[in-house]
Amino acid sequence: MPLRTARATAATMTAAATTAVTFIATVIAALTVAAPHAGAASAEPVIRYAGLAGNCLRSDGTRRPCGPWKLWLSDGRVVALPDARRIAKTETGYPAAAPLSISPHGARVAYFREDDGALMIWEAATGRARRVPGVGWPGDLRLVEITLSTRARFVGVYGLRGSRWVDRVVDTVTGRSFTLPEGRRSLRFSPDLKHMLADGQSVTEIYSTATWSVERRWVKQRRTDHLYGDLAPDGVTVATALRTETRGSAGNTVTLHNLATGERSTLSLRLRSGETVHRARWDGAGRLDVLTFSTRHVANRFRTTYTWYRLDRATHGLRRLDSFTATSALWNHRPAF
Repeated sequence: MPLRTARATAATMTAAATTAVTFIATVIAALTVAAPHAGAASAEPVIRYAGLAGNCLRSDGTRRPCGPWKLWLSDGRVVALPDARRIAKTETGYPAAAPLSISPHGARVAYFREDDGALMIWEAATGRARRVPGVGWPGDLRLVEITLSTRARFVGVYGLRGSRWVDRVVDTVTGRSFTLPEGRRSLRFSPDLKHMLADGQSVTEIYSTATWSVERRWVKQRRTDHLYGDLAPDGVTVATALRTETRGSAGNTVTLHNLATGERSTLSLRLRSGETVHRARWDGAGRLDVLTFSTRHVANRFRTTYTWYRLDRATHGLRRLDSFTATSALWNHRPAF
């Protein structure tokens, strides 16, 4: 082969190789962007957890939260809610944290405004709060707690009137409310917002949010048979996370209870040493996630690490989605679930 031809051929091969390497690098980069690791933040920030900042010394030597409520977001921001009510009085007069509830998956938070008692919904995506029409602090109730649904459509307001527990469910769009029968408490809403799970002393019920009528009723064999779990998109299956201890051996499980058929199945979880299952949560596609926690004592403070996993119901395998740590410097911190 003539020298000039050989050089031209070599140059052509080098250029082709460079083009191929560039193409492969571009594909790899595209795949890396399209498939982020499990712990990466989603496109829109969500609330990981909330807590009352500050710890003030009282005249009697005890401490109380100073506030304000703060939100820790998945994008690293810490957002204060200076207008949120911080303290609620109990029957004993000891200060307790005022009610605040994060929606499933952490997109929104509900709280009562300090100055006028209005019920507010704050959105992580916009950083703005809106007032729920016609709904304010329930002055006729004590020991108030609130429960927020997906997309913040419904809020359950639970408290004590005299010696009786009362639970009202508020539609945050219309401002209309529904009062559950005495002894019932709203627990969770299905991801599509069509059903609500409620618990009582002797029964667990599923309500239609369109008519507020009972669709399913499960009569408990024992009063301790509480289904404090999450309601699936099918409107009948409840997932309950539970840690059990038998003869010194601890186990972490998620129980699936179908209230339509009565069928029950238990999924065993293989967690790391020191890790405990905390909650189970469905998404709109019927996938099941579990939240775990582990606690360490560091420099006179407790550090609690929370981890979200996606649970494969066929293999019981766990895929890590997110992890974050809260400290005991916060008063009454609470993760989104």
